[in-house]
Amino acid sequence: MLYDQSGIGQKVHQEIIMQEYPPEMIEEHIRLSDWIAEISQRYGADIEIRLIDPQSGLGLWKAIRYWVRKYPTFIVNGKEKYTGWDRDALDAILQRALHAEKAGQVEQVETL
Repeated sequence: MLYDQSGIGQKVHQEIIMQEYPPEMIEEHIRLSDWIAEISQRYGADIEIRLIDPQSGLGLWKAIRYWVRKYPTFIVNGKEKYTGWDRDALDAILQRALHAEKAGQVEQVETL
């Protein structure tokens, strides 16, 4: 009980779960987490980032709707899709979306 209240329990639980995955999946998870944190820090309140588990019902629906076959995939404002790890390519898409918005804010960036 004390561990859960202090937040330690959840961290330990996540570490145990992560140990069950192959090392390359763990590395990709860390890489994507760091990238999302960087995007969030760079753009702040100008964008809304939604992480969607591709194995969830919503993730399956988004994958079918946007023809997602590889990961990570970023969907910007429901209009433009980028798949891959090229930070400059995604940044260019986000910059175009920011300039296109009259209010200066990207409505949404979804990551599968």
